[in-house]
Amino acid sequence: MAQETWYEHWAYPNSNFNSVSIYNYFFDGIACGDLGIITHWEQGVDDFWMPNNYLITNQNLNAVYEIDSLNYLKAYIVGDSGIILKTNSNFGFGDIPFYKQSSPTTRNLYSVNFPVYMLGIAVGDTGTIVRTTDGGSHWNLISSITLNRLYSVQFPSTNIGYAVGVNGTVIKTTDGGESWVMKTQAIADTLHCVWFTDDNTGFVVSRNGLIYKTTDGGNNWQNKPSGITQNLNAIRFASASIGYAAGNDNKLLRTDDNGETWTLQTLPAISNQGHYKGIGISTIGEVSLVGSNGTALGNYPDGGSIQKYGNNREVKITPNPAKNKITIYLQNNKNFSGLELFIYNLQGQMVLQQTFKQNNSEIDISQLEEGIYIAEIRMSDVSYRQEKFVVVK
Repeated sequence: MAQETWYEHWAYPNSNFNSVSIYNYFFDGIACGDLGIITHWEQGVDDFWMPNNYLITNQNLNAVYEIDSLNYLKAYIVGDSGIILKTNSNFGFGDIPFYKQSSPTTRNLYSVNFPVYMLGIAVGDTGTIVRTTDGGSHWNLISSITLNRLYSVQFPSTNIGYAVGVNGTVIKTTDGGESWVMKTQAIADTLHCVWFTDDNTGFVVSRNGLIYKTTDGGNNWQNKPSGITQNLNAIRFASASIGYAAGNDNKLLRTDDNGETWTLQTLPAISNQGHYKGIGISTIGEVSLVGSNGTALGNYPDGGSIQKYGNNREVKITPNPAKNKITIYLQNNKNFSGLELFIYNLQGQMVLQQTFKQNNSEIDISQLEEGIYIAEIRMSDVSYRQEKFVVVK
């Protein structure tokens, strides 16, 4: 499936988003951007991106990363002037409080990655590398082998990691970030992002639509034609074979063959041309893009708005995510005769149909596979409301 359907998710006007992270489901999503902006997805009840009211800083926030810490989801954000933020709060209803951590640097930090929940590495200006081994409570400055700005860091496994930056810089660690070695340049130009699908197979993206691939841990690189000339700013893989690269002028590419070939995606028209800065992918394949001027897209419908407003939904589905059963609650309808439920997968195929005659009706979904679904309520052949929900197994 090289071509997907993409949906625009409304956002603050004139707010630049730099990074987005999604863990198990889109409900776990956090995005960050310029001037201290943090937004999160309000789980289950409000179902839209909303601003975090705990404004901690007006510094630009450049990267966010989420990690499952002993079945307890945590997030880390890094930004200008060495700022490091951490949340100790599990995601769910209401604002998520972030706390400033003591940082060993005042250099701008552009990327952060946690290979395991206690070990994290962030990189930034003048080759700066900072490292934590206690889950982000304390950070130490690591001796670097470059003075070049590092834009991106990623660990495909606990000990092996890569960082890239300006002048084609590629560095590698095999001991969890304690020491680093220089690797072969893919191209003598700025590398904006790196992503490895295993310890040896990885990709970097650069200006003018350039994508380079290595299969030997960064010793050799091959150019993989993208078919575009716009700058690429982010790359991320959902699996060993399926990946995405995003860039300027509303450009998004997808690969289904481990980066050998790339297909340009057809996206909604964006008035500000959608310069995408970050890609987030959940464990069940939900993809979110964020970028300049509040641009936000996803491969799932009903993404809502990154604006805070009241909940006026007519349909509630609980629990969400769900496993074997869901309960349908209609808020503004008292006549339940002739109501029908239709459930569709993201390919538009109807997978369940059922009639119900009372509010708070319990629906058996045990036969549905894990994934994202759309529930549609109809009355007298008229669509009453649609709502997205997630099935887990």
